[in-house]
Amino acid sequence: MGNVVLSLGNVAFQDMEVPEKISFGGKQRLAIQNVIGGGRVVEALGIDDGEISFSGIFSGMDAVSRAQLLDTARALGAQLPLVWQGFYYLVVIAGFTAEYRKPNLIPFSITCVVVTDPLAAAANAVAPIAGLVSGDLASAAALSGQAGVSTMSVSAASLAALGVTQNEISGAIAAGGAVLSGAVSSLNNAFTPVTGANALGQIGSSSAQLAALSGMSGYVNRAVTNLGLELP
Repeated sequence: MGNVVLSLGNVAFQDMEVPEKISFGGKQRLAIQNVIGGGRVVEALGIDDGEISFSGIFSGMDAVSRAQLLDTARALGAQLPLVWQGFYYLVVIAGFTAEYRKPNLIPFSITCVVVTDPLAAAANAVAPIAGLVSGDLASAAALSGQAGVSTMSVSAASLAALGVTQNEISGAIAAGGAVLSGAVSSLNNAFTPVTGANALGQIGSSSAQLAALSGMSGYVNRAVTNLGLELP
């Protein structure tokens, strides 16, 4: 996962901080009734998201401050966006442990509890495919301002238009990742408080944009899949 852009709140992970794996998933709550004579009746009651966990090693000049930032978020019970690739969750840090070895070398482990999973929540709704597509596009449009990608050309009846938007989002994610990497590098090499503060601000804004882009990507990708199933 070395090239994956991963962020939790305003903390962006880089290089060996990005874990080799991220555990996610969960269960479906079920009401099961065993029928006399054999067989059973199973009723789905809704999703039951499991914990998301990963580990890595904080490095760089700001390793201590970023570890402290996540530990503070844990202590406060703050709800934070957790984003990587096409995944987007709102989570609370249930567990955070770190081992101080050197100022620029701090192994860590994080466990998060999912507060909301917008993509799964929409998938859990019972509605015709057309309604799902419209709902996904509306959700994508709501994120477009923060993501910096317009949805004006998106059509719920055109796979081609959705394909263009997919490409725009992919390009924006790549560009945003480059900006984020540059900001992290600037922070690691900052020689003045002003330079460091500016770099931190850029990291925060870039992380927020990437979170919105990842959310948009999930909604648009699923709309493409559903629309492809509906069109002849």
